[in-house]
Amino acid sequence: NVLVNNAAIMRHGRGAFGCSRNELMETLDVNVTAVHSITTAFQPLLKLGGAKMLGKVINISSELGSISNTHNSFTTAYRVSKAALNMLSRCTATDLIKDNVICLAVHPGWVRTDLGGPNAPLSVEDSCREWGSS
Repeated sequence: NVLVNNAAIMRHGRGAFGCSRNELMETLDVNVTAVHSITTAFQPLLKLGGAKMLGKVINISSELGSISNTHNSFTTAYRVSKAALNMLSRCTATDLIKDNVICLAVHPGWVRTDLGGPNAPLSVEDSCREWGSS
């Protein structure tokens, strides 16, 4: 039983003071609140394996959500949302462990997607192979 939450938006590249309230709220809604809602909806199914099978929630995060590794404010709304997703992942993990379900946040690398763009060095397949094997 595996749930992969892999949806995100990143609007513009504005810093902390160029980011509007609406941009921040929309980004948090998609990148954090939706993950919470989907995980909550799937929680009963994740627990079905019981003691025999470990359930997994994998939240696709980003190194841009790292607080200690922030050296500029580029893409503030996205960075804030990924930091919040990291905390949500940790809180979810502490609640689900009793049901034999783990939750983790994974940084997939800079991947060639609509969000990552054509200059990203990793293909989707290579990224999945990397974090899927660990």
